[in-house]
Amino acid sequence: MPDSQQTRRLTMAITELDVGGAEKAFVQVACGLKSIGWDVRVISVRDAGPLANALKTAGIPLTPLNAGSFPDVRAICRMKSELKRNPCDILLTFLHQANIVGRIAGRLAGVRQIISGIRVADRRWSVIIPERLTSRMVDRYVSVSNSVAHVHERVCRIANDRMTVISNGVDVEAIEATLPADRRTLQCGEGDKIILCVGRLSKQKAPLDMLAAFEFVRSNPRLSGFPVRLVYVGDGPLRKVLEQQIREKGLQNEVRILGWRSDVWSLMKAADMLVLPSHWEGLPNVILEAQAVGLPVAASDVDGCKELIEDRRTGRLFPPGDTQRLAEVVAEVLTFDAETQESSRRAREKVQANHQWVQCIMKYDELLKWTGTVRK
Repeated sequence: MPDSQQTRRLTMAITELDVGGAEKAFVQVACGLKSIGWDVRVISVRDAGPLANALKTAGIPLTPLNAGSFPDVRAICRMKSELKRNPCDILLTFLHQANIVGRIAGRLAGVRQIISGIRVADRRWSVIIPERLTSRMVDRYVSVSNSVAHVHERVCRIANDRMTVISNGVDVEAIEATLPADRRTLQCGEGDKIILCVGRLSKQKAPLDMLAAFEFVRSNPRLSGFPVRLVYVGDGPLRKVLEQQIREKGLQNEVRILGWRSDVWSLMKAADMLVLPSHWEGLPNVILEAQAVGLPVAASDVDGCKELIEDRRTGRLFPPGDTQRLAEVVAEVLTFDAETQESSRRAREKVQANHQWVQCIMKYDELLKWTGTVRK
């Protein structure tokens, strides 16, 4: 831990606390650091969100700024005021809006050390320009994966000696203790092949790609003897479009949209494979969780996913947006039983060895202790 009581004060800021991989990881890190002695406070740039309860249970004060989306300049003034009211020695931020707001507000409030968490390899100019303009305000970057770190260093012109990589973790023991969901509650039979998609129904996660691929899957002769079902877990801006396409294609009996669920691990244990067709990613928690469950995974060959999956050894990769190849990979996973089981076993062992939350929290602790000794 830091050497003095003063250096134990940590404020963590995030864009919002909705249900999502980065947000869940943020809460895990906050609660983990609190449990080992850090004096943690949390700021949400927008509202409190559904994940606020976990922070409250851990005894972590939360201040929502109730600002709008980027660029709402009110967020800077409100965060500056909050940082003045509750001073800290280190400010750790997650996600783009909180990163930019935190850098400016933190400097105006006199915060001595600012760390920016980079969760995704975002190549949009709307992200790159403000990142470049405020990069001098950052003392240290922490990236969720090596691939994300390399992309961010390149496009934002950041020296690699300013970047630390700390990957997400999973709660392996809790996952192992979870019971499978009853397939009947999903309107699926014991002989059905269930394809699970977990994530926000947004352009990034590409749920429409999976639906297009599902039509090819249904017609694949390898699966002629198996009823195949597609189950989406999540919500978002593409839900209405997705529902409309399901109706137009006459797939209401084969495709389900469950919305957000708190029992994702149980659903994973009831499914036959997980598909993540995202067009870009950081380090997807959902892949780590599925691998910890022992569920076969197929994901798009993008930043983050390819860091967790070695094709045909710990899962399957396919080109993003290639729905026909995705369908072929799905059919192979569902029918190549021995190869699929061996791949899932290797992936599970890798997660158990390298991606548990206790390891992640200790790495954040080490980073914060080191940063806390550096004074400008």
